[in-house]
Amino acid sequence: MSTDARLLEGTRLDARRVARRFVEPAGFVDALAKLLGSRAVVLAGPSGSGRRTAATVLLDRLGGLHLVEIAVDVEASLARHPVAAKEGYLLDLSAADDATVEQVRAALPEFAAALDQEDSSLVVIVDDDRAAGFDAVRVARPEPREVLAAHLEGTEVEPALAELPTSAAEAVRLAELVVSVEDRQDVLGAFTGWSRRLREEFERHEDVPWRALLLAAAFLESAFQDVVHAAADALLDETRYEGPKPHPLAGEGLAARLAGIGASEGVVRFGRPGYAEAVIDHVWTDFPALREPLVAWLVGLPAILPAEDAERLVPRLVHLGAGPVVRAVTAWSESAFPLAHRLLAAAALDPVTGPDVRRVIRDWSKRRDLPRPLGEVAIAVCGAELGSRYPHIALTRLGSFVKRPELTDQVAALSTMAGESQFAQVVTRLARWLRETDTTRRALAVRALLDEAAAQPQHRDTLLNLLVQAAGGRPAELGALDLAAFEWRRDGGSRDVHDQLQAKLNGVDPLLRSAISN
Repeated sequence: MSTDARLLEGTRLDARRVARRFVEPAGFVDALAKLLGSRAVVLAGPSGSGRRTAATVLLDRLGGLHLVEIAVDVEASLARHPVAAKEGYLLDLSAADDATVEQVRAALPEFAAALDQEDSSLVVIVDDDRAAGFDAVRVARPEPREVLAAHLEGTEVEPALAELPTSAAEAVRLAELVVSVEDRQDVLGAFTGWSRRLREEFERHEDVPWRALLLAAAFLESAFQDVVHAAADALLDETRYEGPKPHPLAGEGLAARLAGIGASEGVVRFGRPGYAEAVIDHVWTDFPALREPLVAWLVGLPAILPAEDAERLVPRLVHLGAGPVVRAVTAWSESAFPLAHRLLAAAALDPVTGPDVRRVIRDWSKRRDLPRPLGEVAIAVCGAELGSRYPHIALTRLGSFVKRPELTDQVAALSTMAGESQFAQVVTRLARWLRETDTTRRALAVRALLDEAAAQPQHRDTLLNLLVQAAGGRPAELGALDLAAFEWRRDGGSRDVHDQLQAKLNGVDPLLRSAISN
């Protein structure tokens, strides 16, 4: 799957796919009964037990709902999250901090009442150790063999393999390997992270250049061999390798060296499934002293890589965690803006790394000393990928960034966030900005709502009425709206939208209109 596809994956939960292979755990029926009765239910269970799948199927069983995953935190709180009609919300608090969990617990009763008014529902996922603070329903671990059988759908598997998974998540991963990999030894190797083979290989090859080439090939798999070779040399330089450097004509050629690490020449690929990822995990775990120079090497690589090969670093860095991501984004915002944008977006939406990265963006949004390029990257992600997936979070971040001058260009991106399923969230936040005393926020909200009115004719009348009503009949504010609309039209805004707003302003009380004109 491409990185772009991954960025959008999960905005709408794919209930049809998961329901077909769902193994109903103990506690599921109780959770469904509670959801039917109260509009919201909290599921508790250990990691890897299939909680997320159970939550998705629960919402699907209600029928007629548009299923969407949401995210909240201490600023973008559940209490302030808009509720749309006929929505099925999934909120996963597995990686949330304690403050976020507490605010969700406090807001849940009132939020459930709002859900009831809109005929919508919510399933919240928490870890077992946080269940006590909620009236949670515990879901038991489904039997891994049953999950494996459901996902294999009749495909035979050897008993020895079937015994390997210890959780539902592992059973799903094994089923995917069995279906996609023909050789059963390769299935076993990939499932176990090739741990035995890698231990043996590293014991046989203590020479640093061999290991550097292996790492370069792992991080840049599918790149051309010359690119991998140059990256390996850069890693040796970064780690200050002072071993003997052979004459260019001495020793094995590059093709033989690549074969020695189990990779192909030309376009470098490993012949074993999941081997590149396993190499990275092995080195990251087994060689902790290498982590710092390894990240420094990755951060510096785009300077010597073709752009398409630098893109290969994005999922690798996301896999390493929030720390390496933040370091790379900070550096690349100065030298490789599109790559920094891609990395921050991928990390912010990643199921594992995402919560930590979104907290980092929150911290950045409050820093007055944040370097401008880094702020521009964060704002661009909020106005695009993060806003598309989690508009409540993105708008809260933009609200904190709002006094930074680079936000001006990004506020237009709010229009792209307001798809039909997210329109209410965007407009609710902008309407809140209209009521604030901060003139900068209000001006940006006016322009964003006018942009929205131009982009979505079906909502135009509602949006323009919102602008007029927000002025509350006060001449000074109606005059400010009139001026803001004139400036927006002068800067290229829609004539039709401007004229319709003028008609609404002309329809106010004649005395007020006279005050506006004066």
